[in-house]
Amino acid sequence: MGAAGRPASLPLRPEFRRLASSRKRQCPGGVSFRACMLSTLLSLTLLASPAAVPSHPSAATAPSGIVFLEDDYRGALAKARAEKKPLFLDSWATWCHSCLSMRSFVFPDAGLRPAKDAVVWLSVETEAPKNREAVEKFPADGLPTFLLIDPDTEKIIGRWLGTSSVNEMRQFVLDNTASWRAARQGGKISEALQAEQEGNAAQQKKDYTAAVAAYRRAVSLSAKNDSMRAARVDMLLSALMRQGTPEAVKECVTLSRAELARMPASPTGADVADTAAGCAVKAGDSPEARSLLTASLKRLESLAADPKAALSVDDRSSIYASLADHLDDLKRHDDAVAAMRKRAAILEAAAARAPDVTTAATFDAHRTESYLYLGEAAKAEALLSGREKELPGDYNPPARLARVLLEQKRAPEAEAAVNRALALMTQGPRKVGILGLKAKILQAQGKDRTPVLREQLALMKSLPASQVNPATQQKVEKELASLEAAPHAQR
Repeated sequence: MGAAGRPASLPLRPEFRRLASSRKRQCPGGVSFRACMLSTLLSLTLLASPAAVPSHPSAATAPSGIVFLEDDYRGALAKARAEKKPLFLDSWATWCHSCLSMRSFVFPDAGLRPAKDAVVWLSVETEAPKNREAVEKFPADGLPTFLLIDPDTEKIIGRWLGTSSVNEMRQFVLDNTASWRAARQGGKISEALQAEQEGNAAQQKKDYTAAVAAYRRAVSLSAKNDSMRAARVDMLLSALMRQGTPEAVKECVTLSRAELARMPASPTGADVADTAAGCAVKAGDSPEARSLLTASLKRLESLAADPKAALSVDDRSSIYASLADHLDDLKRHDDAVAAMRKRAAILEAAAARAPDVTTAATFDAHRTESYLYLGEAAKAEALLSGREKELPGDYNPPARLARVLLEQKRAPEAEAAVNRALALMTQGPRKVGILGLKAKILQAQGKDRTPVLREQLALMKSLPASQVNPATQQKVEKELASLEAAPHAQR
């Protein structure tokens, strides 16, 4: 969604931040789009395997004229140095549906043509082993992450986490590039941008106290008509939620109440509204918090239904999911169900309009989630069984199907499906989750899961540190040690 940086911790994904990656209750503080509709099983996988994912459109087919270099950080860096341009880095993954939404609908848009020559465009698939240098040098809190990098110093000069509208991405690229060029020519960048960059650097180090202080200055120094002001408010709210102290939550509520009505009808505006709702819930039962929660949910509902809002189907889907989650928290289950029915309807309509199967599959993760929430598992099973036949090289349909079948307590069929998925996968963070799913399926049948856990742990130890969740690794290590200490018959 917006610029603040709240998709789930890797290896999950943005998408719209909250749903895009995972669920707020299952992620570090401040990660947006909670939508805890299902068990954690569904949050482990999102979109398509490399065989099913198209590359960025070429200049010949994209109205924007933007051409991305693919998976060549060193080559793109050399090109940026030679052309004296910033390097634009798109960090994405094949399973990240919001990443694919940006690739399919935002970057090809003619509205980005004014920015096509401003930077050197690089796309890095974060799970590919050949991209390990870039992944370790620029670790992402979540996906998609978009960075602007000084090619001479390799320092970050601009950071956008999550989805954006076309206009937001154009302004992000042009404004940061203009400031970078001015600084190279001896000019002075704005104090607001300098503070934002300091916040980005602190955020990269996970120093949220310093990030809050820097983003606070950036917001206070931004004029009301500054095109990046909304994004800076979003960044500050995100950092406050990640900081998570009572004082930070109180400031989050105060800032949200002041800024909510000013936010644009865009992914950033929706992200601010959702974070505001999260602040209100975390603040407890005060008049200010209750008022903010009501206003935030009303804003989310109006954005999802506004046909003029600069939101993709993926964004609207995530808004409805977040609304349902909040409404369930408020014991308004009938309203939550109504929101999820609207969600399913817009996803089905988008899939029906899709020009090809691969584009239609972009919506499968959210459709599956919606059907299971609504108690329509047969729809999810039919969707995924058909998709597996249409995309035989894509591991995600059988992986998702395995989850659906396990939810239905059909473990033997789930085991067959997860094995089909694993046979299509290469080594990478996503495989960690699918191996974890297989371990659960084996456990449901009373089978020995020790070999699978060993494989899962070995894979985690082989990955870059930024792609491994320490808590997950510790959990697997503890479970494996317990099983290895038990008699074989009890595994």
